[in-house]
Amino acid sequence: MDSGDHAYAQGRTSLEIRPAGSAISYGLGWRYDYLMTFSKETAEVYWQYENKKPSSTSQTYPLFLEAKHNERFGANIGLTQQLMPNWQLTTRANLWQGLHALEGKIVGDLSTKVLPNNELTDIRDSLDKTNAYIDYYYDAPALGEENLNWNPAKPSGYGYSLDLQLTGQLSDSTQLSLSGYDILGRMHWKDMPSTRYALDYDVNGRPLYTIEGQLSTDDVTQTLPWRVEGSLQHQLDSQWQLGLHGQVNDIQDLYQLSAGYQTSNDAFPITVTGLIEPQTQALGLAVDSRYAGIKLLTDSLDSEKAKRSEISLYGRYAW
Repeated sequence: MDSGDHAYAQGRTSLEIRPAGSAISYGLGWRYDYLMTFSKETAEVYWQYENKKPSSTSQTYPLFLEAKHNERFGANIGLTQQLMPNWQLTTRANLWQGLHALEGKIVGDLSTKVLPNNELTDIRDSLDKTNAYIDYYYDAPALGEENLNWNPAKPSGYGYSLDLQLTGQLSDSTQLSLSGYDILGRMHWKDMPSTRYALDYDVNGRPLYTIEGQLSTDDVTQTLPWRVEGSLQHQLDSQWQLGLHGQVNDIQDLYQLSAGYQTSNDAFPITVTGLIEPQTQALGLAVDSRYAGIKLLTDSLDSEKAKRSEISLYGRYAW
């Protein structure tokens, strides 16, 4: 978080069984979402704090950070319908049990002043004034509320969402696939703890700072982050194919270009695909076979420097 205006991590794991000849499937799933949006000034302040860098100028930073997090586990039932020749729609209804949640925001201003270098070790030494308002709910405190003897019981959460998948042939050599996850998703939390703080800090103030706020529990309805993925693939010949892929969520749209090659081994064909994501300059490689596949995509092989990473593993077996 040293630049930019958003960051997110989304993950999912699923196990699905569909009896032969049946239009109905059954499955288990796990989902993880953590989305943040923030001002560039907030990213700059955070970077200076983490790297113990004092502010080089007297200035005021407008602070804004909004976070949404949910982790859940559940079961689903799906129905596959044939809409027309070569087109089918699969609808899955998910029932979720909440594992973790956090949602809220921080807004305010932070002012710094220039001091002699021998008086500075990090940005905290150059603080002049800070006004901030914090409002968030959570399953476990994240800002040291336990030091105020605030130890609420973990809330219980249950929810639902829909997954949709549309696949079909635009022509004999062109295939389209669209998938939507957690459409109309909601989680209902019982007795969710929340914190509302107003912080005022003034280096010349007496007292130096004041914190006023409220700790409480409320019933909360959380809107689940949705995600849509699409793929358009065109078969050039029996071995080569080109593709256009897209990923969309609450805060970002990404697309990828691909070129794939299928080996000529009829007993165990393997398709190897190279990918490029122009917006993030990430490169990827996907390997797909009859029984399993893997996809790797990143903008840096150094995990600490990577700002865009994706890994997918999947398996399938019919009997």
